[in-house]
Amino acid sequence: MLSVTESGSDLTLLTWTCTVGGRATSERAELAYRNLNEALVEHETVPIQERIFGDLESAPAVARGRAQAVGTDSELWAVPPTYIEGAPVAREGLAGIHVLAARADSSRVVADGDRVYGRIVEGPSARFFGLADVGRRAGGRLAAGPSEETGATIDSAVALLEQEGYSFRDVARTWFYLRDILDWYGPFNAVRNAAFRKLGLMGRNGDGAIPASTGIEGRNARGGWCTLDLIAAQGRPGTPFEMQRLHNREQNEATEYGSAFARGMAVTLGNCRYFFVSGTASIDDHGSTVHVGDFEAQTRHTLTAVSALLEGAGAALPDVRQATAFLKNPLDLRSFERIADRAGLSGVPMVTTVADVCRDDLLFEIDATAVVPLRRDGAGR
Repeated sequence: MLSVTESGSDLTLLTWTCTVGGRATSERAELAYRNLNEALVEHETVPIQERIFGDLESAPAVARGRAQAVGTDSELWAVPPTYIEGAPVAREGLAGIHVLAARADSSRVVADGDRVYGRIVEGPSARFFGLADVGRRAGGRLAAGPSEETGATIDSAVALLEQEGYSFRDVARTWFYLRDILDWYGPFNAVRNAAFRKLGLMGRNGDGAIPASTGIEGRNARGGWCTLDLIAAQGRPGTPFEMQRLHNREQNEATEYGSAFARGMAVTLGNCRYFFVSGTASIDDHGSTVHVGDFEAQTRHTLTAVSALLEGAGAALPDVRQATAFLKNPLDLRSFERIADRAGLSGVPMVTTVADVCRDDLLFEIDATAVVPLRRDGAGR
């Protein structure tokens, strides 16, 4: 099933989720990409980000279906997708696909040698740069362990950004997917902290320029330790553009317990605000896990925290237009769906997968993007 949120401003959010039963994985993928391709053409947009969630065994079949639907040399789909092991909760194969697209005055792909890593889109309000699985650039350069590969991946992202006239201060959102996250999340944070400190992003008291982020379990088909996607944006002259770091009254800053990410980022583009909500779990205002062993209580606590973050910035849970939910135990699916419906997330385009969260005692995490149109005075709604 395909859901499309056309905001009336620069960005369009597309989410394709898999229904139970029916076609083989390659046929599902072909159908998904035919639907996605038609939607992009209809809305006159090009993809900036494309993430596929499914079990790793299905990756070749998904690639075949994608190629069958869009062609192997289609300019619209020239950037290789990021394929993450987001095992489907209630089915095998493909769980879903997230695409972030933009209206384009012009666009071009960004390559390093013969490998394509991203796309630059000149939109009405901003110049966007999306990078996909930068770990591909780093993985072959070292016989690396996880920390070394993470450092090389961030360095690669910095090099590609600078190559195109961007810096990490222009990055609104990152997505890190880590193989065997529970074995090395601490070292991952140490490497990211050191890299962001070197780039001058950390700041004090929550005023640094670090981006919103997700850091979650996720193997990749190439066998690397670290997958990194990001989106950067620069305003165009004469158009409304602003990036603002968000804070959450329900949770302390992640930097206070050693993780370098903002709780969220609001980006004003033309007549809309887009809220990039970082991966959020059952963490209290001291950075400690709460409701250990209780999935339903953790989920309610998490959604309350996301709601507080959005409300503090002029949005609400029903404004979410794209989300990814991560369940440690697939048997908790029905409980999650019931709680999400009661919280106002019924009908929200969401890919639900099975994954370890960054701590063994965390049973649930969610990330999201919300969209709110601006009034003529610049306020939300």
